[in-house]
Amino acid sequence: MLRIEENYGNVYENSQTRYIKDAVPECKNIRIKTDSVDLSREGLEALRAQTQGAFEQIDIDEIQRMREILPKLSMNPSDEMLWAMREDVQSSIDAVKKAKGGYTLDDLIAARMDAYTRQYEMLQKGHADGTRDVYVSDGMDENGRLQYHKVTLEEDLQYLNEAFGRIADEMEFAAKSKEILQRNREMFGGQKALAAPLPSRYGQRLADTLKRAASAYAAERENGNHANAAKLAFDYLNEDQSFSNTMHLLFSAR
Repeated sequence: MLRIEENYGNVYENSQTRYIKDAVPECKNIRIKTDSVDLSREGLEALRAQTQGAFEQIDIDEIQRMREILPKLSMNPSDEMLWAMREDVQSSIDAVKKAKGGYTLDDLIAARMDAYTRQYEMLQKGHADGTRDVYVSDGMDENGRLQYHKVTLEEDLQYLNEAFGRIADEMEFAAKSKEILQRNREMFGGQKALAAPLPSRYGQRLADTLKRAASAYAAERENGNHANAAKLAFDYLNEDQSFSNTMHLLFSAR
């Protein structure tokens, strides 16, 4: 804790003299102009008591600690991973469209599974070599100080699973959009209906297929085995060949 010595503005910690500008360098060039004020002895004592109490709250070590931690503090690691994977997916789809002029259901699945793979491997590497240095808040203690802890690999993988769950659920929206497009073309464009009716919960089934593949990939990697997340997803999708054929047909509609 710190205190101010009257008339000098020096900050003391134990027996060593330190200055406020050392704790907050941004303030070192600020100059304050004050007017003269006449105070009674009682008023001076009251003012001294108030200012001493305020400066006792300043802790140079705490300030320096927060200056180091705040840039590493994450408000929501799961959201950050979500947006990183979304950008990854979009980049992959854009590349496919540029190369082939369009994309298929397999392209959509592969883009999502590859984004998951890259994020998973990046987290594993970051924790292994110490470059993953992220903290999350644990709230405030009874003194109003911010509490936090460094994110562990286990926590990061939970954040990743949560984020990828939302990426996988977006397949349900994509499938529903294709169904609406198909119906509009049947109604207004004279296009034939799909050869087979859409199965119930088809969008959720697609999303669950991706989540299942991600879980299997993580399990294989945890056991030290090589795995291909996209191939796992295709294998699970093709377990029900009729469902797979219908989904491929739905997504092939232009």
